[in-house]
Amino acid sequence: MSQYTAAPRGAETSNSNIEDRLLQLAGQRWNRGKSLALAEGEGIDLTDERWAVIVFLRRHYLDHGLSINARTTARALGKQFSAQGGSKYLHRLFSDGPVAQASRLANLPTPAYAMDPSFGSSY
Repeated sequence: MSQYTAAPRGAETSNSNIEDRLLQLAGQRWNRGKSLALAEGEGIDLTDERWAVIVFLRRHYLDHGLSINARTTARALGKQFSAQGGSKYLHRLFSDGPVAQASRLANLPTPAYAMDPSFGSSY
């Protein structure tokens, strides 16, 4: 049995259980090479700081599932990386939005409302 527990019902995450998320992530056969290739396609270098965000997002997804909206994930990222500067720090690392771009590079589903082209904003 996994050491992780699913988020309680009513939390701001999807209803899928931990086993479903483990199967989905295992089915991806993800490795750092996939993220490197995706990053190269976007013209960015995956520094240690960016890897820390990618690893955090994959762990967060495993622990909690897909957030109902990007704001929930952005809050979790901000809290995790508050010592480094929070949102400003994360936006410097991922100019297309720390939730949207880092989720893509982590090969994870992007939470709803991560991009709002009408306002030119991205999480």
